Amino acid sequence: MKNITFALIAAITFLASCSGNGDKPATTETVEPEIQKKDTLIAIQDCQHKMPTYIFAGQNDKLLHEILPDDYIDNSINVFLLERGDKNILFDAGLGTSQNGRLLEKLDSIGLQPDEITDICITHFHGDHIGGLLTADGEAVFKNAKLHFSDMELEIWTVGVLKDNETVDKMLKAYDGRYETFHAGDTIIDGIVTIAAYGHTPGHTMYDIGETLIVGDIMHAIDLQIEHPEISAIYDFNPVEARETRISVLETARKNHKPMAGMHFPAPHIIKL
Repeated sequence: MKNITFALIAAITFLASCSGNGDKPATTETVEPEIQKKDTLIAIQDCQHKMPTYIFAGQNDKLLHEILPDDYIDNSINVFLLERGDKNILFDAGLGTSQNGRLLEKLDSIGLQPDEITDICITHFHGDHIGGLLTADGEAVFKNAKLHFSDMELEIWTVGVLKDNETVDKMLKAYDGRYETFHAGDTIIDGIVTIAAYGHTPGHTMYDIGETLIVGDIMHAIDLQIEHPEISAIYDFNPVEARETRISVLETARKNHKPMAGMHFPAPHIIKL
């Protein structure tokens, strides 16, 4: 990667890996944590794990081996907490405790209980982003929170080609009456702007919170995809659309000098180009 520095607004991480593997030393420049007093964005590592490099195979294997020579890359599953006024807003909810997710443990470590979460903005409906909304029995973890997600994402998972997903069905049942949808481009909670970021899933959504972009799953390996955004992961529902979204988002972030918070960015989970 060229000319990349990490901007950490506030981060909480843990050393225990879900896969039993430890962190590798950082290869990029990092800066000391900066905690903004008015609006605090906290990066929470729900789970550290290894992601196989074969998810990028078949596109440019020579380049892939040069940049990611090992069979696995250090990766992360992240959740972001925005403290704005009297609201505690989560962006995604991670895996869930039954899958070794540490979100609740990390919230407790900063003195915040699940019932104090007021809103949860969902980037998309994959299990490592909504699993943490549910207990092992399928009950709501966050009793007072309202969910926010794209109308397009809801449609594709309920009546579209991705319907009949057990986790999605349980989520909608558990939070019945406590979720609302938006059209991409709408402004929701206290000025948060929703942004279409389609490709990874048909309704994948980013959030512009003012000082930072919450970019969801536009990248799964930043060492590779920042310099080569044309390469998509096999997890992308529409690889061509995902590529176009990734290129556009990176251009916007560079032009506006705006940090990006990614759900699969390694520590410190927020980067500035």
